[in-house]
Amino acid sequence: MANANENQPAFLVNPQVKSLGEGGVRGGRTFFKRQPLHERAARRFSLPVLLSFLIALLFVLAGCEKAAPPDDMADARKAAGERRYGEAEKLLERYLRLNPEGEERWEAWQRLVQITQDVRGDEKAAMELLEAMYLEFGMDGDKAREVLVRLGGLLETSRRWDRAADVWRKLMEVPDLPGDENARAHRRLGRIHASRREFGIAEDVLQQCLQLKATEARRAECLYDLADVQMSMEHFARGADLARQILAMPGADKELKALAGFLLGDALEQQGKTAEALVVFESVRETYPNEMVVDTRIRQLRKGR
Repeated sequence: MANANENQPAFLVNPQVKSLGEGGVRGGRTFFKRQPLHERAARRFSLPVLLSFLIALLFVLAGCEKAAPPDDMADARKAAGERRYGEAEKLLERYLRLNPEGEERWEAWQRLVQITQDVRGDEKAAMELLEAMYLEFGMDGDKAREVLVRLGGLLETSRRWDRAADVWRKLMEVPDLPGDENARAHRRLGRIHASRREFGIAEDVLQQCLQLKATEARRAECLYDLADVQMSMEHFARGADLARQILAMPGADKELKALAGFLLGDALEQQGKTAEALVVFESVRETYPNEMVVDTRIRQLRKGR
């Protein structure tokens, strides 16, 4: 006869097993109680491990709060001061790239041009930087003026006359451009046209210069250039007249008057007025920049008498 306990549940047969939920035997296999999730997790992550994790997390968060963005301009200044120009150049380029509205962009551009032109000697790259600066600061009169003057000078040095002429024209259009700077721009443009034997255009530009509200010294310079153009056009009487005007101007520089005196002597000689030319050359002998040139002209005139 079968044991009466064979068909009884294990937790009834074994009084130590209260239910199948706590453990038991079924079909010869022992079942144990499944621990709750929080107990299993606690066994995997012991207290020391959790504490280490929390401490590391706090350090990371603290680092994120204290970390400041790199000060590229300050680092660039320091690098340039220590003659680490390559590093300074990279920092300046990064500042301009990452700070399109930065308050120190003007300084960054200036320093970058200085390193490119004066340190690396790359005038072509410097001109490209200056053109980019003009695009950014062209509406700011003072900054546009500074950029254009430097760019025009580099273009003339590189004999890029067409582009240089465009720059001087742009400079003339800058609002509220001081009269003396406007006069210098007219002179630079006039000289470009004269060097290309475009004497009519040069004459028009220099006549405009004389109408500017500039100091007498600057207007005298425009007058001298105009006299020189007249001499190139073989308008000797007109050249002599303009030279006399310069000599009569109280505000004209002493050196310019010496140049005007030499031009006057040359104009008189070209007109066959040898005696008058000799007197003029002798009057500027001690003030003209090249005394030997004046002496040569004097000797030639004395021989021809």
